[in-house]
Amino acid sequence: MNKNKILMLLFTGFILSSSSCDRERDESLDDKLSLEKIDYNGNELRIDGYFICLHGFAPYFLYRNGIIMGGTGEKNNDISIMEEWFRNGSYATHAQKYKYDWGIFQISGNQIKYEKWAPVQGPLLAATYEGVILNDTTFVINKSYRVQDAGKKAPSELHWEYHFKQFSPKPDSTNRFIP
Repeated sequence: MNKNKILMLLFTGFILSSSSCDRERDESLDDKLSLEKIDYNGNELRIDGYFICLHGFAPYFLYRNGIIMGGTGEKNNDISIMEEWFRNGSYATHAQKYKYDWGIFQISGNQIKYEKWAPVQGPLLAATYEGVILNDTTFVINKSYRVQDAGKKAPSELHWEYHFKQFSPKPDSTNRFIP
């Protein structure tokens, strides 16, 4: 092999390795979640399945330990395909890789609030969502905002209606992002 070919191969390898999309993110730069994780022992919402928003067809699982999982990942408008991802572990495997699939929720009376990281380029931003529980199978998120410097920043009005679908087995809520 001549000297030019060797240099070209080395240069190509350098370019490919330096432009890799798989570089580790510095998670210490991500926003911290402001909600306290507390166990959910109520019955305002069912948790023996998932909630789905027809706005974006993104499922959310709520857990007794105050964790909310979902909202991103493999989305499909065919519920049977999506539920197969839940059953075969694809959805959980995806969620274990990405911090923005996790968050904390709290319920007080007929109010629900959850906070999750937004899937953005760079450091992840934490966003809080608030809404009202209509019954144990339906809630509506009507606003979102970021908590910064003890204040609400960039508030948005929303109307995301979530409906419950019973499903078992739910993916495990254990994750490395929220202790």
